[in-house]
Amino acid sequence: MSERATSKGVPALIRPMQPGTVTGEPPTGADWVVEVAWTGHRCIAYVQPGRRVRLLSGADNSMSAAYPELAEPLLRRCPPGGMVLDGTLVARGEEHAVRPRLLTRRSARHRPSDATIRRIPVDLQVADLLWLDGHSTAELPYADRRALLDGLGFASPPVWTTSPLPATELDAMLAIAEQKGADGLHARHRRGRYHPGGRSRYWLRLPVTRTRQVLVGGWTPADPHRPETVGTLLLGAPAAQEAGLHYVGRVGVSLEQRRKLAAELGERERAATPFVDALPPAAARHARWAVPELVGLAEFSGWIGGGRMRRPRWQGLLEPADVREDGWALPPEPAPPLAPEPPAEPAPVEPEPRAPEAEAAASTEVRRLEQHFVYNSLNTIAALIRTDPMRARELLMGFADLSRAADQAGTSTLGDEIAAVQGYLQLEQARFGARLQVAVDVAADLHTTPVTPMQVLTAVRDAVQHDIEPRPEGGLLALAARAVEGGCEVRVTAGEATRTLRL
Repeated sequence: MSERATSKGVPALIRPMQPGTVTGEPPTGADWVVEVAWTGHRCIAYVQPGRRVRLLSGADNSMSAAYPELAEPLLRRCPPGGMVLDGTLVARGEEHAVRPRLLTRRSARHRPSDATIRRIPVDLQVADLLWLDGHSTAELPYADRRALLDGLGFASPPVWTTSPLPATELDAMLAIAEQKGADGLHARHRRGRYHPGGRSRYWLRLPVTRTRQVLVGGWTPADPHRPETVGTLLLGAPAAQEAGLHYVGRVGVSLEQRRKLAAELGERERAATPFVDALPPAAARHARWAVPELVGLAEFSGWIGGGRMRRPRWQGLLEPADVREDGWALPPEPAPPLAPEPPAEPAPVEPEPRAPEAEAAASTEVRRLEQHFVYNSLNTIAALIRTDPMRARELLMGFADLSRAADQAGTSTLGDEIAAVQGYLQLEQARFGARLQVAVDVAADLHTTPVTPMQVLTAVRDAVQHDIEPRPEGGLLALAARAVEGGCEVRVTAGEATRTLRL
């Protein structure tokens, strides 16, 4: 059944209705309204005075313990007969910059501390009313449900109502969605009923697409044994503060486009990367670099963490005369970091020598922590599959790189080790959100330095587990390498601790 009632009070379960998909032109009639579809987690709130507030996800899983701060404002405006609200949980600040990883960080905590609640505030943005004061409202037209919802007075965080506008303002809403980093709009018909557990042609999701200029900074071969072939393009935008490109993503191209691009890129191939930031390990593994002269257009649906395009599609090359100075794919300004900077000159921490028995115990502890990390990583990826499948796929590819590095025997190189470290840190950043800031400074000429597999990764993992995770505010993890006489020195700094490795 789509709706189950308790013996008294609000229903035990009302399955959420899902939006339909727009085919053809979006609705613009006078009976339609549109609102921003914020990036977040679907939430059905069951509220009844004298009882515990229940928050269920779109899959009917309980989220009540993860967001205890929402109970009081919901109960404060609840009528005696209770209410059921349909909305979206959004990490506050996402209306200024898309930061779904903050919400993932909150949802990963079954019972968040007061410090976590303060540092990652979450709002419930209510869009619909399913039950009010002892009566179902599902059969009422949307316009009537909306009037009742507005009458409850949810006008300020952490619980507030969405702001629909007439569909005649669709262009303005699209501009707002693009500015705020949202990847869609919801269109609702004023006469539409709520269909628990079903879909309705009176509630539609409109994707927001963006088209921006990008520079081609390289490619990954379709066949690693034939590096001249083009599989995906590595895209960038001019970096604001330094020469080079900011990496914004990679995109596949058609077979016909590959032939033309292979010739153009072959003429521009270079040895060094033009990107000023690190690429995901899966993109960097077989990458070929190019002088960034080719300008093209990419269509995408929004921005994900790290300033990368969500679901990019290649639209083709631009003629030089058509390039605009204000047309680059520049991500929105990131929200200020939540974690403070570490001291400028942290004191090195020298590890104490271990007895053989202690080494054996440490080995067992490493294996236990690895299993714990695998469990957390897979849970993080699983949580993102519904809300951000492209991000989940990217993390899964990084997890595969990390697994291969962990199984490697013999000698590796610093470049491969850094790629494994970046895969690990991507996963931890998805779990920690803004509590984990990362800075990597390793010159390309050090990438061939031989290292023992997992040597650097173990130091980085220890720094995260012992110097970042226990601190409510998190911190910055800095990884730097420099050439020294007879080899290379790697420094891993987190908080006030520095781990130094001689390679």
